[in-house]
Amino acid sequence: MMALGALICAMPHAAAQIIEEREYRGKTITCALSGLRGWGSPCGTDGDYAYIFVGSVVSATEISETEKRLQVLPQELFLGNANSELTVTTSQGACLPEIMPGDQWLFYLRRDAKTSELLMEYGDPNKPIANAQSAIARLRRLAQMTDSGIVAGYVQRGIWHDDDKYLEYVPVPNHKLVAKRVSDGAAYSTFSDNDGDYEFEPLPSGSYHLSANTTQGLWAEEGPTTVHSRGCTAFEIELHVDGSISGHVRSADGKPFKVHPWVEIAAADGGESKSFYADEHGYFEARGLEPGRYLVGIGIGAQRDSREWRSRVYYPGVRIKENATVIELGKAEKRTNIDFQSPNSVPH
Repeated sequence: MMALGALICAMPHAAAQIIEEREYRGKTITCALSGLRGWGSPCGTDGDYAYIFVGSVVSATEISETEKRLQVLPQELFLGNANSELTVTTSQGACLPEIMPGDQWLFYLRRDAKTSELLMEYGDPNKPIANAQSAIARLRRLAQMTDSGIVAGYVQRGIWHDDDKYLEYVPVPNHKLVAKRVSDGAAYSTFSDNDGDYEFEPLPSGSYHLSANTTQGLWAEEGPTTVHSRGCTAFEIELHVDGSISGHVRSADGKPFKVHPWVEIAAADGGESKSFYADEHGYFEARGLEPGRYLVGIGIGAQRDSREWRSRVYYPGVRIKENATVIELGKAEKRTNIDFQSPNSVPH
């Protein structure tokens, strides 16, 4: 199989559908992943899987042009209870590496809520044994722990190539991360390696605040995590130049917001748009902005002729884009007091 290209269709701070087109047996197929990016994802046995194990493929039968039914023999179990062969159905199987009898894999299997079938889904961390050694080593380590768990992941940064108009994500080596325990403030630190990967030494069970904001001029999302016994949580850290735009949105009647508005920061040239939450007092802060020219407003990125678009407003309080004030932002520059009034139709 050979990848032809990838398309990411995203909504700010929400879901993204990652769609990749590939050639499979002379036909073009589509491989789709949910790009919902929450704060952390399981990397041990604490996901919603029915089985996690190292096993061998006994048989592989094609049941359609793209799917297979497998007979799999578990050999080293990390989750679940199985003493004999399991019947497994692939989901988006053509998007997986070729699976043949005799192959050994690290399997992460889900159970379909409607059919009770065991599913081997594209997008889950199923891997041929040759590519799964680090994951297997981690699962073995977790099984030996008593009252501790693992926080791991990788650090990357997007590099925009103006000439070719594409965004390349590259690993960030030797970047410091800090996990601070909520109960007593004890701080634990680690550094990313040459590939951008990081892993804290096993942390005692408890609540922590994880941050990668340790280098001046760079910023990333930070937040809470809970370390469970034998648990593992992975965090994808994406560093940005620490440019910011902040200010207040005033409600039409001057009262605090009951339904909080989302302030949009859009590239003045019609490129990327992001949304940022405003609190009950209307305060918003957009961080991680690259140098550029930006428009600020509410409803300015909505679909044309929608209710939100008809009631849009641009900073400093105008309805027409051409009358809006463009905010010039330098590298890691912070612009404050970007204040304007929300449209009357925004509930509060």
